[in-house]
Amino acid sequence: MTAIDFMTSLASRSVAGARVRPYGVDVADLEIDFDAPRPSVVTRVLAACLRGADDDMWSLPVQTRILLLLGISELSVATPVEVHLACACGETAVIELSTAELASFAAEHHRDELVVSAGETSARLRLPTGRDQLRWAQLASSNDVVRDVISDLVVEGDRSAPDALWVAADKLLSDADPLVELELGSACPACGTALVRQVDLERIALTRLRNARRALLEQVHVLASTYHWTEPTIAALPAWRRVEYATVARQR
Repeated sequence: MTAIDFMTSLASRSVAGARVRPYGVDVADLEIDFDAPRPSVVTRVLAACLRGADDDMWSLPVQTRILLLLGISELSVATPVEVHLACACGETAVIELSTAELASFAAEHHRDELVVSAGETSARLRLPTGRDQLRWAQLASSNDVVRDVISDLVVEGDRSAPDALWVAADKLLSDADPLVELELGSACPACGTALVRQVDLERIALTRLRNARRALLEQVHVLASTYHWTEPTIAALPAWRRVEYATVARQR
């Protein structure tokens, strides 16, 4: 299965009526501000690249949003997704990740019910969504922030439960939603030392897409500088023609 086939399949399972496209092939992609709050950036990228989507991108589970974002980055950037784990000896272990592998890993941890108990108190939870992320980004740091975050995810149970329930709920969510705070492990290729690092997959994908935006900006700049075309004129060109024109312009 090609990357495009996999992403189309993943998108159709996650978002009704969606057809996936790479980011950075449409000049309208330049309108996305990558310095905006991260949940907003992710939502705008998904809305742009999942054409014909009927669902609200904000309501998708965070893990689904991460997988879709990573998949779009795979379609948009030629290089694979890599994580580098530095060792004290000076060597680096490189781990290559694919959206398909991460989706399989997430599926292995899927749970139909998220029920947590502590003593005689129990609660049923849901997975966090992009809308939750946006609200949590606005919370002030406090000793009760974990309680505030998890209480938003309670769909059945007592939100004034004891601390022990929130600790158990935090662990349950981490186990059921492993891509949100993914921990990778490897061994140093030189000395064999065990290397462990927590990885922010969302940040990795957004960095790759920011680089794709930079490439598109440079393409527009080359065409405008060489042919004196306006941005609307350049935007009207099919992506493949923009690439060809920019290649010719650079060779002049």
